Amino acid sequence: MEYDDIDPQRLGQAVDRALVKPEWCRSYNVSRAEAHTAYGVNSELVDVLIGMGFPYRSRSGQVAFDSLDLENLGLDLGLPSASRAAMSLWARAFRDPVRMATARCTAQLAWSCPTPGHEGYCECHFTVSPRIGGRSVGPMAHDISGWNVDLDVQLQNDDHTFQDGFSALVKEVEKLHFHRLTPELAQDMGFLREYRIADCRSASIHLADVAVEAGLAVRQASGYFVGAPFPVPHIWLDINVNGRWIAADPFFLRTLARWGVVNAEDWPPARSPRNVLWRIRSDHFQEPLIQHGAVDVPVKLVARMSYERRN
Repeated sequence: MEYDDIDPQRLGQAVDRALVKPEWCRSYNVSRAEAHTAYGVNSELVDVLIGMGFPYRSRSGQVAFDSLDLENLGLDLGLPSASRAAMSLWARAFRDPVRMATARCTAQLAWSCPTPGHEGYCECHFTVSPRIGGRSVGPMAHDISGWNVDLDVQLQNDDHTFQDGFSALVKEVEKLHFHRLTPELAQDMGFLREYRIADCRSASIHLADVAVEAGLAVRQASGYFVGAPFPVPHIWLDINVNGRWIAADPFFLRTLARWGVVNAEDWPPARSPRNVLWRIRSDHFQEPLIQHGAVDVPVKLVARMSYERRN
């Protein structure tokens, strides 16, 4: 994308949002060249951003940016980047709601020992979280690349449009703007209230309070957004409707509509996302899927979707 193709108003708003982030949150570790290749910020745009006061540091005559600043800028402006490419995959999950009603998902978890070479390395013992361990399709397997296991993922199947009291949440998400945040800022409700900037964690905490004030029975939920083939960690709300907990994610749906990932008419904020959410916990904490002793093990997730045939 060329600089001339960028709406100046959107650019100014994106820079203003970057400037409200506290300086202690930043790590200036992205070079000018990396800003272009990884985040879609070309050299001309770099010079414009510097002139507008976008946060940067100059070290040995070289410009350096914070990675989260650049990622949020790219999301705001729709720049070509890895995040933008992932959205094209996310969009597929929402294109055919009728087909998605029959969706089934299997996720493969793959990992390796976090401390290779330790005593007993060849006989490493791993534990799968008990919250998901009962969903295994097959046994844990081991080969030269590491360990893996397949899980039968329980997707959220309820197609529901929320009514009474939910309008308060819809109005509130119109005031919020998505940014990827550091963990410290994601838990700072004062930052959200002052600047109206949130990620999925801080938005879920905030919207849970709004829901309670509106008279809704609500809980937070965490797990994964199953944007096949690569699920991503996610946090949302569950609303109790006649004794059933139904997924509600107005902030996520509104954000995806702003980015052009979903059709806002098909997926309004009051509609429950269908078969794209894998709930693991009923709170806003991320569950470690695999552990090696008491150590959380980084896990690679790949999702495979299947659908019932329609006549």
